[in-house]
Parts: sequence; C-alpha cells; structure tokens
Amino acid sequence: MNKYHLTDDQLETWDAIRKFARDRIAPYAKQIEESNEFPREIFRELGAQGYLGAAQSPDYGGAGCDAVTLCLILEEISKASGAVGNSFNTHVSLVSELISTHGTAAQKDKYLPDLVTAKKMGAFGLTEPSGGSNAGAPLTRAERDGSDYLLTGSKAFITNAPVADIFVVTAKTENGVSAFILERGMPGFDIGKPDFKMGMHGSPTSTLYFDQVRVPEKNMLGPEGSGFRAFAQALDRGRVNVGALIVGIAQAAYEASVVYARERTQFGKAIAAFQGVQFPIAEMATEIEAARLLTLNAARMYDAGLPIKLESSMAKWFAAEAALRACDTAISVHGGYGYLADFPVERYYRDVKMYHIAEGTANIQRIVMAREILGRYPM
Repeated sequence: MNKYHLTDDQLETWDAIRKFARDRIAPYAKQIEESNEFPREIFRELGAQGYLGAAQSPDYGGAGCDAVTLCLILEEISKASGAVGNSFNTHVSLVSELISTHGTAAQKDKYLPDLVTAKKMGAFGLTEPSGGSNAGAPLTRAERDGSDYLLTGSKAFITNAPVADIFVVTAKTENGVSAFILERGMPGFDIGKPDFKMGMHGSPTSTLYFDQVRVPEKNMLGPEGSGFRAFAQALDRGRVNVGALIVGIAQAAYEASVVYARERTQFGKAIAAFQGVQFPIAEMATEIEAARLLTLNAARMYDAGLPIKLESSMAKWFAAEAALRACDTAISVHGGYGYLADFPVERYYRDVKMYHIAEGTANIQRIVMAREILGRYPM
C-alpha cells in the first residue's frame, strides 16, 4: 500500500535503505552505543551504496535524489541507530549540502567526491560556547590578512568533529557573517577531546579551537557576509531532515513497544489486552504518523520550490515533542525492563532528547513559527 503517494523511485529507494539499515546497521546499534566508537566501516558502506551522495549531483558521484527520498533514507537509518543517523545527517544535510549549494566549481570538485564516498567526513560549526541560537552574532572572528583570513575563536558541540576531515564554519567578518571551509591539520586549528554525552554514543562531538588559523580566500563559502543567509537556508531544509531522523527513532520505540506488549504477560494474558497499554500505544502511533506527514509535506514543498521556513519548524518541533513522548511511553510499556540497558528503549529516549536542543530548541522553533504566522513584533 502506497499511502504516502510515493513515486516508484522513492519506493524502491525506501525498500533498499530499509533492508540495508535492518541488515547492516541495526545489528551493531548496541555495540556502537556501548563502545561509543564512531562506526567508520558502516559509513564506508553507506558511501559505497550511494547513500552519502543521495542528494548530490551525479556530476560529483551523487544520486541527485529529491528531499522526500532523503527523508525516507534518514528515517530508516535513524530507526536502526540514532547515532548513525545523527552523524549521517550532519555530513549529508549540512556539510555536503552547503558546499553543493553555495560552493564554487573548484570547491565542489575538491570536496564533494570525497564526501559522497566517505573517504572524508564532514562537520558543521555554528554553535559556540556562548550559545547557538543567536547564530547571526558569532564571537568567532575572521580578519583579512592579504589574500587570506585569520580565524580566531571556538565552536562547541560540533557533531563529527573528532572524526571529520572537512569543516564548514561561520565567523564574523568586516561585512557580516561569512562561511569558511576548513581542513583538519591547518596550523592553529585544534579539535578538543570528545564530549561525554547523555546519548548519541558513537556520534562524537567536541569543541573546535581557532588560533589565528590562516584560511585562503578561496576557502570562503559564498561571498563575504553571505554566511548567515546560507546557513539559515540550509537549516530550513535541515530541520526537515531532522524531522525524519526523529521520526525514525520514535518509530523504533513504537515497534519495540508493540512487540513487547504482545509478548509480555501479566494476570494470565498479554499486556496488549489491557487498555492501560493499548491507549498509550495508539496515541504514540498517531503522533508519529502526524510527525511523518508534517515532515514529508515540508519535503514535498521544498521539492516544489516553495518556501518552507514555517513548515520545516513545524515538522521539527512536532516531531521532537511527539518522539520524546513516544520514547517515554515505550519505557513505561516495558516497565522495569524499560529502565535497563538490556532493552533498547532507554537508548531511544536518551538519543531523542538531544533533538529538544539540537538544530534549534523547541522554544526557538516556536519563535520561528510565530514570526512566520504573526510577523515580527518588538519585545
């Protein structure tokens, strides 16, 4: 049944990534969680299968797929492992997307082929230790020095930083916020030790430090002063992709709850027979479906060339709220076992909580939505 009205190509890709995620990612999710090690081999396979280049032009080794297809890919990968989905999303939705959309021909030729094959991993540097919501006023500075820029400052909570080779970061320049492509090993560019996080183990984050990093002008992404606009556009689409990622984790929690409710017995019958279990699972299924529909709708609007600032914020906000409730319900359905690491639902809860913060907090999404609906009013 094609209830989402997908094309034949979209259905084919969805079937393929579902099988790949089930066979090549899901069996290692617990190992990734416990070892807290980046699953580089899985990313090599994702690159070899063409998924890392799904949204990129065939000119650079990509598949040129649409936004809907990328959402389907992200949902299935994240359902199998939130950590793999998180690192995949940063690499594909932000780094590759920004270079593809705003890069020069030389930048695309240099960086995209390695990104789509996983020969090199990407990281996206926007958030700073002082905060991430006020992205238009970074403390990181880039001062012109001849034909180069000297970059000074830091970025915090940067996904993939410990394993990345290519970094897209923002800095304040004379004419506004600008974006730069940095490479691991540039003098003065240091990567901090991996952060120890509540969840998303295996998707590493760390702080980036810039001490007079000399960046050639040719590494500026887009014209000087256009960085904030470029990032804002990428984040609009990125919120759609994040919505799909979140739906994937919620779907995993839901399916685990259904299986457990059918197998677990109390008072001589499966707990699925009790309304105290039935009703929360029914609500969980409904909210996940609504989140998926919001996400796919925003993706279709993007593919149609329509503005999506409102719809992408709606999708991300609702998905994050619904998924957190779903993962909480999943733990409750499992009872005491839901609190043990022997069952995956506690991991789903820890992983999905990140997206109440990352890619714009819940309150930031409310602000974006309100401004799109009501306009801007002075506080």
